[in-house]
Amino acid sequence: MSKYREAQFIKDHAFQVLQFYEPICKDKENGGFFCTYNDDGQIYDKKLKDLVSACRFNLNFSYGILLNGKEEYKDLIRHGFEFIEMVHRDNENGGYYQRARGYKAERNNKMTYVHAFYLFALSTAFLAGIHEVESRIEEVFNFLEDKMWDSKYKLYIDETTNDFTEIHPYRGQNCNMHMVEAVLGAYEATNNDKYLNGAYDIAHKIAGEFTKKSNGLVWEHYTPDWEIDFSYNKNANKYDLDNLLRPYGFSPGHQMCWARFLLLIEKYRADDWLLPTAEVLFEKTIEYAWDKGKGGINQAFDMDGSIVDSDRRFWTHAETISTAALLALRTGKKSYWEMYDKVWDYADKHFVDKKYSGWYRILSGDGKRLEENIKSPPPKTDYHVMSACYEILRAKKHYV
Repeated sequence: MSKYREAQFIKDHAFQVLQFYEPICKDKENGGFFCTYNDDGQIYDKKLKDLVSACRFNLNFSYGILLNGKEEYKDLIRHGFEFIEMVHRDNENGGYYQRARGYKAERNNKMTYVHAFYLFALSTAFLAGIHEVESRIEEVFNFLEDKMWDSKYKLYIDETTNDFTEIHPYRGQNCNMHMVEAVLGAYEATNNDKYLNGAYDIAHKIAGEFTKKSNGLVWEHYTPDWEIDFSYNKNANKYDLDNLLRPYGFSPGHQMCWARFLLLIEKYRADDWLLPTAEVLFEKTIEYAWDKGKGGINQAFDMDGSIVDSDRRFWTHAETISTAALLALRTGKKSYWEMYDKVWDYADKHFVDKKYSGWYRILSGDGKRLEENIKSPPPKTDYHVMSACYEILRAKKHYV
């Protein structure tokens, strides 16, 4: 058995990531978490605060507690939530703003994606023993239902103006995918079936129905009436921050996320389409996106399977690792473990920072770094790595 499959290796790796961020993430003077890190942990923008980064730090430290880490992580989690409520919360209109500089929130549009991470962070913190957030789980979910839910199509919109008077026409699977993750977390925290049912219904629509029109895989972009938009962002600059969450083509990492979420739903609601769909998402993605010559996973491919982005992103590899493990444990098929080992080996050689810890964010198709001396811009925080380690370890217990 490879070292990558050993529970102790996975757990040790998770705590190595936490040990990089724990001493430096807390802004002791102004509150909240820093979210801009160079390789060695130096902060390159001390005023910028990002709600998704804060949520992901709280998720990371919650995972640390759930993996029997230090009780002191609870103090960091409470510190993160306090700043969110003080600075990011919109007390006038409701909801939360994503960015702030110092104590002043940037009054930009409200995003489902942002609120999904807050809901997920609250739910996971509750599981980690921060029980005072229980009422806020319901509060954030109700906000999403009231302001971001499209009752006609039974999916979440992406974006509105901060006062909710105008809905952005873009529709995407990404925010709905993270809502599945968030409400699954809420279900695990509260045991309330409405959250599990919500996760199932969204997953069935996007991963079960929409994929019939897109070669069995999840396309990223849709029109306001939820028809697939095959041209959205086709010629956009992929490095532009505005396009970061809306890349053109099939995203291998998102196929893996969906496959994993389907397996998580199956734990609580057995349905005969969930596992086969998860396997199709995984296997087709590997067929198209894995670079058989150089190794690593290309970042995006088109309907015909052609590669449209040959970069390597850390989170795609982390998501593939966790999904491969869950499929291997669920099915007993050796092919999933073999792919797990291949992806872990590539990540260990190219993404893992052996000097300071953590993972590099983005590489070229040749495995070379594309960001000199930047370890973690917002909203990275190595959350995907922590999530992968946590999910693998709890799946090892569940499927034994």
